[in-house]
This record gives sequence, structure tokens and C-alpha cells, in this order.
Amino acid sequence: MKNNILFIFFLLLFIPIDSQKSSIQFYNTDNGLPQNSLKDITKDKYGFIWLSTENGIARYDGNSFLVYKNFPLNTQRFLYFYGNVEKDSIFVKTEFKQNLLIHGKNPKVSNVLRNYPIFILKNNTNYLLYCSNFTYAATGTSFYMNFKEGRYYIHKNSLTYKDFTSKVEQNLDVKTIYENVPRVFAIDEMLFYTDYQSKTVLGIKKGKIVNSHHNPLLTDPKSRILWSQINNQVFIVNNSTIYTCNYENGQLKTTKLIRLNNVKDENFVSIYYDKKYNKIYLGSSINGLQVISFPDFTCIKRPPSKPESVFYSTIPYGNSSVITTFGEIYNRNGLVEDKKFKDASSYFLDYDADGNIITLSGNNLKVYQKSTFYKDIITKKNLIIKDLFSDGQKYYALLKDIRNEKAMVVNGILAVYKDKSLQSLEKKIFFQNEPTKFIKFDKYHLLVGTVKNLYKISLTTNKIYNLIGKQQLFIRNIIRSKDGNFWVLTLGKGLYLLKNNRLIKMPYDPDNNISSPHTILEDKNGFFWISTNNGLYKILESQLLEYAENKRSKVYYYKYSKDAGFNINEFNGGSNICGNILENGDFVLPSLNGLVFFNPLKVKSYYPENLYIERAVVNNKEQYFKNNLSLDQDVNRIDIFIDVPYYSNLDNVVIEAKLGNSPNAKWEPIGKDRKFSISSLGYGNHSLMVKMLVSDEGKFIYKKINIIVPPYFYQTLWFKIVTSSLLLLLLYFLVKWRINFLKKKNQELEKTIASRTKSLSDTVEKLEITKAKLHKEVEQQKKLIGTITHDITTPIKFIALTAKEVLDAENFNEQLTGKILNSIHKSSDQLYNFTMTLKEYADIYTHHRLDDSELYSLHQLIEDKKILFDEIAKNNGTVIINNVDKALSIWISKNILSAIVHNLIDNSVKYTKNGTITIESTNEDEHISLLITDTGIGMEQKKIEYYTRLQDNIENEKLLLQKYGMGLHLVLQLLQMIDGKIIFEKNKLQGTSFKLILINKKNA
Repeated sequence: MKNNILFIFFLLLFIPIDSQKSSIQFYNTDNGLPQNSLKDITKDKYGFIWLSTENGIARYDGNSFLVYKNFPLNTQRFLYFYGNVEKDSIFVKTEFKQNLLIHGKNPKVSNVLRNYPIFILKNNTNYLLYCSNFTYAATGTSFYMNFKEGRYYIHKNSLTYKDFTSKVEQNLDVKTIYENVPRVFAIDEMLFYTDYQSKTVLGIKKGKIVNSHHNPLLTDPKSRILWSQINNQVFIVNNSTIYTCNYENGQLKTTKLIRLNNVKDENFVSIYYDKKYNKIYLGSSINGLQVISFPDFTCIKRPPSKPESVFYSTIPYGNSSVITTFGEIYNRNGLVEDKKFKDASSYFLDYDADGNIITLSGNNLKVYQKSTFYKDIITKKNLIIKDLFSDGQKYYALLKDIRNEKAMVVNGILAVYKDKSLQSLEKKIFFQNEPTKFIKFDKYHLLVGTVKNLYKISLTTNKIYNLIGKQQLFIRNIIRSKDGNFWVLTLGKGLYLLKNNRLIKMPYDPDNNISSPHTILEDKNGFFWISTNNGLYKILESQLLEYAENKRSKVYYYKYSKDAGFNINEFNGGSNICGNILENGDFVLPSLNGLVFFNPLKVKSYYPENLYIERAVVNNKEQYFKNNLSLDQDVNRIDIFIDVPYYSNLDNVVIEAKLGNSPNAKWEPIGKDRKFSISSLGYGNHSLMVKMLVSDEGKFIYKKINIIVPPYFYQTLWFKIVTSSLLLLLLYFLVKWRINFLKKKNQELEKTIASRTKSLSDTVEKLEITKAKLHKEVEQQKKLIGTITHDITTPIKFIALTAKEVLDAENFNEQLTGKILNSIHKSSDQLYNFTMTLKEYADIYTHHRLDDSELYSLHQLIEDKKILFDEIAKNNGTVIINNVDKALSIWISKNILSAIVHNLIDNSVKYTKNGTITIESTNEDEHISLLITDTGIGMEQKKIEYYTRLQDNIENEKLLLQKYGMGLHLVLQLLQMIDGKIIFEKNKLQGTSFKLILINKKNA
């Protein structure tokens, strides 16, 4: 009971974090993933996020997925990541112990697993690498974990640590396996063991228990621990809530990240938390990838019992809240109190000098009294106010002139009152067009905006100055910044700086959303926060002022949109107050669907840190390069890709590129597809410069690549020099031509004779070669006939002997007859199969070519020959044993090697009675040894010496065919064709050994 109470209290500590909303992006095979079963997630040192799936791996840069599959592996099903991110060595495992290495932003098949083997053998026990929470299927209960200074061996009831330096082993008596999954996880160089019985988590360092932690989440059997050693991250999933676990200052701390609504925990097999961008990546076993973002903005909606959450004018109320025209008070957590203002216009709300709240209802002004907590109301009729402010002495009101309302003509009135009651009128100044906003310019002037003009009105002379002349601008707002600059916001025409009674227009953003700004809120760092109908923009005032000064500098607005935490991208304006700055530092902006709260000093600007130019598509073929891209002149189209790892609003990625270094080369913006396209290039060395914005202050980083297009030979300098020289020499040769004509003619005749003589010599030489070839083919045909006779003798003789045994038998019985006939049948069938291979013999001798294009099993070739001779050997009481390595595959000509092995086995069968014939193999790199050992009568020493001497001098040595037969002569000839050798040895006890030394290498 006590433990349950503590656990509930522990969970309640995290409840306030639930108020932080999150946005989720879903990815599956419909929008970029190669497969929906996402096994693991990691981030490399370059900033790219890698995802392993059951159909390849994918590299995610925040914009798109680059999918890698079709590797030369047995499977494309990838599992978990391991290795070292800082050393740029990330491995990803497949189902069949094969691996990929991700290095330099690209994956490749690798067998370099010296530091990270999948299995290691210790004390006759296999230990599997344990580096993440990935569920191992049918792998047993032994694991190992690598650390910088040592290695842990995890067995069912023990934990052993071995120091890499001292080689000393330390044993801890703990039960480390729980339902086939280890109870341990790692953070940095610490190993943590979860003891469910004592409800503690032991901290282990270098094989010693250094501390003990009480953590109800980790010891709760319902908790699922997801961790990754390569990411150095540990997560706990409990009751549809994700917690992160960190080890700081000797304490094991868990912090709530997010509660997952309507999500089944068991679907998630991998998690990665990107602290820089404050995002969680969840890999599901069936639903692909979910990217959860934690925004810096809080959007508050009206309660469900209220109408839609459309807000316009709001004013601060207390330290951390605002009050709306509905009389509702909101802070970051939602509705605080409701004053229930009735029939108030959404477009006007303000305080008077006494703290009373002024609203507009129809043509009347309503003042809610502060003294009665805004319950009592004072109404002032026929006063349609658009804006209001006080300078401490007088009240200034911007009124809508209703005298001509029936005539559909709306003008404006500037009214100056002597007191705060708005009853003691000092004067009125009338002007054309409906008023929108006004502000005090200095002690003697006001700026007044209307739907068409911007006026400057003198308070001493009542004179009205038109500041925009014949131009028409719909003035939405006028803001004075802290340094005294006046900024004019218009409808559809953008933002202006008023300087020296002249409007200077500011540039738009790429999407032209700044064309209709609502308001500007200025923070303590000099940034303007500009709300629009499509997003919130941030810009340093100093950048705008610099542009106003020289018009050459560029302005880069930073955009926040719906994915930053808004319910909708459309903010609202048109009211007297379109945004608030609260005492606690929060900014509040009204939108079409909620009030947006945020602290501008805590809201981050995310900029990319680096860019990589390493890929191009040239004539629809992908090409990788480093700093130099080599192209041919016949290339029609080149798409050069700019890879940027960036995981925030893509509108804030500013990339520009230009081709060449000439003064006329212009920077061109790169779109969201992040590629620079070139139609054609002339020969020469070209440079592509790319720059990318990396800070709010306008700082750029630059990257240059060289594009090399080699000239055709006739475009080169040497060709032009040679051509010019030849033209000069031509004149010289024309002058000398007549002089040397006869001499050249004689030389030509001599060359003709020499050429014909050489042609005849070549013909004679070719005839000699042809004669030699024909003689060699005749000799080979003779040897072929001898070989056929030699190889067919044994099975025919066996058939004859078997038949004679039948004829000589006095008593016949069905069993003996069947056995004899079966032997005759099998021998005949084997003889038939052998005769079918005679064409292969002929092909070998006729064409003298090596068939080395086929990779085949040496064990199977030996097995085929074993079957051929099994019955004959069995009749002699001899057993043929095939011990050749089944995994050994070779490129050696199958026809030639088959003939060699056939002859050798045939000889062994002939001379072995009641014994064994053993065939074995060994291999080292490209060299293979095939050993055929029998226990027969053995070869005479004279024959061994003869064949050894013949092998070394086969072209010149005299052949003793009648004395020694054709078989081994043929073997030596065939071995010479495949660069092989044979070694003859007499066994110590009985029999002979034939050792073939072969070269297993595929010829190019």
C-alpha cells in the first residue's frame, strides 16, 4: 500500500507538463518510408537521422527520405543500430548476421566488425551483442556489452566484468535475465541493473556496484524500458506515457516527456529524442514513424461551452493573463475568470486612466468600473471610437464620423478631451476617409491612419499633412519602436518605415505574407514579432533599418507556422490592440482559432548548421562526388542536390547558389527540393558557390564545388598549336615536294617490296602455327581414343564379371538374381551416363578453352563421381568417402576437373580391394588442395618418379604409353591446362595418395 501511494505521488509530479501541447507528423510508405515496420532510429555526426526497416534503410533530413535498399545481401530486413556516432562508424544489423556500415553519410556492405562482433565465444558459450532494447527472437539468454574500459558478460544468473587492460574478471551474483530480456541498460559508462524484488536499481561501474537508486517507474513490472547504447538514451513507457531517464550528479532521474493518447504502447519498438530540435521520433512495428514536436507556443481556446475561439482585441489583465472583449480572462493554462461582457464589439478594448475597461457596443461606449470588479457599467451614447490614448494630461480619441453614415460616406474625427470622462471636449479635427489607427508622433503632432491615407496632424495649428500624396494605402496599424522609429503596417502593401516624413517600403518574405501585417511586438533583444494572415514572423529591427539605409542588403524573416504550436496560421488584426506584452514577459496574439501565448526570449530560432553537396543526377543517372564533379560535354541536364539536415519549419531554410565567379553572376534561391539545375555547360573549369543562412543576424556559410568539363581534343590548346604549326610546315613541304618527289617515290617502292616480303613471311609463319595446331589436335584425338578405352574398361569388365557370375551359378534364387541384375542395371546406367560425358572430353581437347565462368560446389562434383563408382567399389568391398568442404565453391573449369577426378578415382577403385578411398579438401585464399587417398596395392616407386619427372617436362619427356597406360598421362595434360599440379605419395601403411594443387580464381 505504501509503495502504491509513493508511485501515485511520483506520477502526480509530472501532471503540469501535460498542459504543453504537441504536434505529430506521421510517415509511412505513403509519404516516403520504404516500409512500415520501423526497427531502430539514430542520428549520425553530420545531423542526418537514419531509420532501419524491413525493406532497407532511410536517411531523413527533415524534408525528405533518401532510401537505400537492394544491397548485395541475403535480406533487406534491417534491425538495430550500434557502433560509435562520433567516430562516424554506425553499423546496422540484418537478420542473417550481415551488416552495413554507415560512414560519410552513406551506407555500404561491410565485414569490418573487429570492435563490434555480433557474437563472441567465451567458455564454450555464445554471447550476443546487447546494445539496445530490441527484442531478440530465439537467441538464448547470454549477452555481452562493450564499454570503453571493459566488457560485461550477461548470463542467466550472473554478471561478469572483464577489464580490457588488466584482463581481470569480476563476478556479480545477480539474476540478470528476465523473460529472455536482460534487466540491464547503460547510460554513458554506467551499467544499471533493475532488481524487481527489492524495488531498486543498482548502478555498476567497472564491475563494481557504486550506488543504489529507488525509482518506482523503473522497477514497475508494467514499465517497458526502451534504450539505445549508440544514442545513449533511455526511455520508460508506462501507462501510455513516455519518460526519459538520465544519470546526473550520481542520481538516476526520470522526466516525463509526453502522454500518448489513443496509442498502444506495444507498437513502439524504438525511440529517439532530438534535444536540439525538441522532437521525439517513435518507430512503430506496424505504423511507421511518428515525429512529435514540443512547441514553444501555447494556444488557448475558449471552453467547449463557448462559441468559436475567434479573438481580436485583448488587453493585459494582471501579470500573466489577458482579458478579451467577451470579458473572459485567459492565461497559459486556459480560462481563469469570466466577467461576462455583453454585446461588446470584438474590435475595440482598452483601459482608461483609472483602470476601467472601455468597450464599444453598437454606437455606444461602455465603461466597466474597476471599483466594482467590472460589474457596474457607464454608457456613453453616440460615440463610435476606433482608438484611444492619453498622454497624462489630455485624452485623444479617434472617432468614426456618423453624420454621413446614411450616405455611405464615412470620415474621421480626431477629438481632444480635457479630462478622462471624455465629456469636456477641447476641439475636433475632421478629415476624409474612415480612420483606423493613430499614435502620438511628438509633442505637437499626431499620426493618423485611414483606409486610404496617412496623415500628420498638427495639434497647434490643426493643419493636416498627407504623407503619401496621391498614392493610396490602407493603414492597419502604426507602431513606435523602443528607439523611436515609426513603422506603418498596411493592408496588402506591406510594412513601411516612416523617416523624414517619407515612407520607405520594406521587402516581402518569399511567400508575400508580410504584405498584410497586423501588428509588431518588440522584444528585449531587438526582434520584431510580426503577426500576419499566414504565420508569425521574426526579424531584427536593425536588419530592416540597414535595408532602409542602402536598399542593397537583404532581409530574412524567420517564420513560425502551425507546426510551432498554433491551432491555425491566421492571426487577427483590424482592432485597436492586436497584441499584448505582459508583465511576466509573455507575448499574446489573437488568432482565428485561439489566443497564442509565448515568451519571445525562450522561443528558439532553428537554423541549419551545415550543408553537403555530394550528389548529382546527370542525364537521369545518380552520381556521387566530393569536391569536384566531372562531366562530359554531351550532358544535357544536371541536377546538383544540396543536402541539409534540418528538422524545423522548411520556410526558414534560405539557400542561394550561383554558377561562376564573374561579377555578373547572380545568387539564385534554391527551392524546397534543394537542387540546382544546369541545362548545359561548355568545356572548362566551372565553380558552383552555395550559401546558406545560419543565424538571425544574417550570417551565412559557404560551400564551393568545382565542375570540370574536359574539352574535346580539337578544343585544346595543344591542338591549336599543332594545327598552326602544321599549316606553317605545309608551305615548307610544298616547296620541297618537287625536289624530293623522285626520292620519295623510290622509298615508296622499297616500302612496297618490304611490305610484300613481310606479308609473305607472316603468311608462312601462320601456316607453321596452323600446322603445329593441327598436329597437336591429331595427338589429342589419339589421346582421347585412349582415354575413352581406359575409362570405359572398368565398368564393362564389371558387367562382364557379374554376368559370368550369373552363368556360373548352379543354383538361382530370386534374391541373388535380383541383386545381380540390379548391379548390372546400375553399372550399365552409370556407363550410359559416362558415355554422355564423352562430348565434354572432346570439347576439352578440341577447343583448349577453360570454362571458368561457372561457380559450383566442389563437394557436389566429387559426390557425382562417387555415385558413378559406388557400385563398382562396393563390389570390391571398398568404401568411397567424400569429406570435401560443402561450403567450398570454385571457378575452376568443371569439365576439366571432372575428367581429372574421374581418372584418379577410377585408378583407386581398380587397385583397392576391401579398403577405403577418402577424398578431402583444404583451401587457403585462392589455393585449393584436393587429396585422394586409397588403401589399395599402391603405385610403384618407378611410376611415381616417372610421372613426377613427366609433369615437370611434359613437352619433351618420352611417353611410356604402352607400359604405363593413358590415364595419368591425360591427367597431367589436363592439369597443365588449368595451371594445376599433382603430387604422388605412397602411404606409410598401404595405398597411394594423389594431392591436387589447384588455383581457384575467376579469370577476367
